Amino acid sequence: MVGKLKGGLMAKIKKLYDLCKKKQKSGEKLGFLLKAFVEEYEKDNKGQTTKEVNVSFVKKGK
Repeated sequence: MVGKLKGGLMAKIKKLYDLCKKKQKSGEKLGFLLKAFVEEYEKDNKGQTTKEVNVSFVKKGK
């Protein structure tokens, strides 16, 4: 189920990105939130397909 949800969500994010870029090309100004979205999408989409995350848990003693 997660794979299906993720694929659908990514498709919606890509459509929003495409719409924002189309508006920018037509000369329409984007608000700060959409500008930030476009910048983050482009930064995350530069050929990197996976991210490595290291997590550690520290158990607090009594």
